[in-house]
Amino acid sequence: MVTGTDFKSVKVPPLERFGLYYLKLFGSKHLTHHAFDFTDEELNSKVRHITRKGILLSAIVGLVCVWPTIYVDVLFSDRPFLIHYAWVAGVTLVSILIEFYFLFIIALKAVDELSNMINIRAHRNRFLEDGPFNISNILARAALELPDPEMKILGIDPFRLVSKKNLLVLGIFYKAKIFLTNLVAKNILRFAFGPTIAGVSVLYEALPVECFWNGVVIERVVKEARLRLFGYALCNHIAENVLKEDLIRELSPKAQMGCLRAIGNAVVMTQNYHPNMIILLLRFQELLHIEKVDRLDDWSLFLQTLNEVSVKERNALLDLFTIAAAFDGKISRVETNNIQQAYGQDFPLYQERLLKLTENLRNGQLNAAAALCAIDFTAG
Repeated sequence: MVTGTDFKSVKVPPLERFGLYYLKLFGSKHLTHHAFDFTDEELNSKVRHITRKGILLSAIVGLVCVWPTIYVDVLFSDRPFLIHYAWVAGVTLVSILIEFYFLFIIALKAVDELSNMINIRAHRNRFLEDGPFNISNILARAALELPDPEMKILGIDPFRLVSKKNLLVLGIFYKAKIFLTNLVAKNILRFAFGPTIAGVSVLYEALPVECFWNGVVIERVVKEARLRLFGYALCNHIAENVLKEDLIRELSPKAQMGCLRAIGNAVVMTQNYHPNMIILLLRFQELLHIEKVDRLDDWSLFLQTLNEVSVKERNALLDLFTIAAAFDGKISRVETNNIQQAYGQDFPLYQERLLKLTENLRNGQLNAAAALCAIDFTAG
């Protein structure tokens, strides 16, 4: 039996603390609106504005910070090898540090503007308190593209089905993209035009490449922060509806534990440690007042629970499983291969809902997603 998770023992990395500092510095506005006060069109318009501003600022930073490296490379190209590359290395190091600092600030400011759009402070609960899965830490990691902490929560191991080797390869591949893009572009230009184009060194091709990748990073940060913020808003929306409809009272103790198993198995099947799912899990643990849990990520035990509860309770559990599986904005191969076992004869109904909810979350359709997050006692 597991009684919970000691979040206080989790050490916050220095870079995450950097993000938390600036988010706290930015987030001093007093707001009164709620996320669902806006239509999906209005929300997407605001997100596009935030994204465009972030991309423009990141492009300017890229141009300003990469130009000195290229200038020094061209200026010292006829000097001895050691002098040439000592200057290039020194200027590059300083430029990278300055560029990273300003890119981090731009990303954090974009995330702060998104959180103001949602007004996360409208919900006062323990998910705004200290700990790796409070919303401020989650947003700091999204802005700085930091990994979420690898830890078991309520006995659930999110990486049980994940190959650590594959994760490492993907990380190395991502870090190599800018270098490879520069190398390929440089050699294509040299082959086609020679060392210069209209008297300008082909080394300057690094400027548009840097602007492009900086823009890609900002766009990805905004999309991930939007997904996390919308997931946070939906968690509170779902919890409020559950309390309003007094659904907890209609669930047997076995079905109540089944709620946590529904989310726990979705976490493992997604092969992803997405904070949206963790917040949903902790929110329901809070709603259900369950302290001691056991094998929440056991798929066979979840299937057994579905067979043992009433038909109405089974429908409610499948509602929650569908919501949790969609909450990271994508459907994994493991989910695709296994969800039919849970849905049974209702597979077509729930599959359609799962696909629509996933698409809405991925595309930033908050209100459309909320309409698919109802938990009731009817199939589908």
